[in-house]
Amino acid sequence: MKKLTITLAVLCLATPVAAKDIIQCTSKNAPEVIMSLEARKMLNKMVSCISGDFVADMTPCATNGGYGLSYPTGMANLREIVNRWQDYGDHHGGVTHHFVTPEAIHFDGGWMSDSFKPHWSFTANRLTGKGKLVIQKGEDREGEYDYVCSRAKQKF
Repeated sequence: MKKLTITLAVLCLATPVAAKDIIQCTSKNAPEVIMSLEARKMLNKMVSCISGDFVADMTPCATNGGYGLSYPTGMANLREIVNRWQDYGDHHGGVTHHFVTPEAIHFDGGWMSDSFKPHWSFTANRLTGKGKLVIQKGEDREGEYDYVCSRAKQKF
């Protein structure tokens, strides 16, 4: 019995942990975008995150269907996660929104002070693998950029 317990313990330790979904999106005329779906725990909740050089002054992570609220200064870490847009009316700082459907993965971000000012949005079509980044007017590199997205595997 002791041998069986030790064998099972060794097998459990040797079994690799399943990596969460990582989506890599590339474009001919815009920088790479990486999305990690429910891959990190922040503020005791599993969040999805997006990265790209269009993101500034915020931690671009949120729960599915929720909003990640970043501090307005410093490293701009997440301060709070809320489920409704009505719940960040008194927030001052970055806001990231995220949702996943069977057809799409979506992130958008902006700044909240007296009112919400959107800065960017990214949507990836899960059926076609095409993505679109929209950077609002007045922002660096404003415009729309097309992407090709695919599931990526971690190298390590």
